[in-house]
Amino acid sequence: MKRVVVFGCAGSGKSTLSRELATCTGLPLTERDALGVPGSRDYREALVELARQPLWILDGAPYYEDDLVYGAADTVIFLDYPKLVVMWRVLRRTLLVELFRRPVGAHKPSGLGAWRDSEYPLRWAWASHGARHQEGLALIARPDLADAEVIHFTRPAQARRWTGQLRH
Repeated sequence: MKRVVVFGCAGSGKSTLSRELATCTGLPLTERDALGVPGSRDYREALVELARQPLWILDGAPYYEDDLVYGAADTVIFLDYPKLVVMWRVLRRTLLVELFRRPVGAHKPSGLGAWRDSEYPLRWAWASHGARHQEGLALIARPDLADAEVIHFTRPAQARRWTGQLRH
């Protein structure tokens, strides 16, 4: 495991798993949200540079540069948890972000009025869960990933057991 992509819907635990994986393996971690606006020139250049590196973890799907990044990845992890699990996680994170007014990843405090916005994390997770599930199933069936290790977790306990084994 040298080049890893962690994929899943909002709230599935991509960042948490990616950080734990980086700690266990020593691989450098890149957060997709920190690369700029998906589809922009800077974003593309950052992903091109990442794909050239011998070691990395990408926290999040490489939207608009799928072929480039997945073609370079040797491991793809798909967090495919039930909607209720994801919604509980997003709600808990949202409450912490709003109460303590501290951002968590791309999730920034924005007040209760923002909850009406369709891209607000809680609403986005609810609306996009099914699409991310279908996208993930299509991803793990891609022929160009035949040489990569594809890990499909459907429950958080599976991911915890797996990372526990990495630590030993």
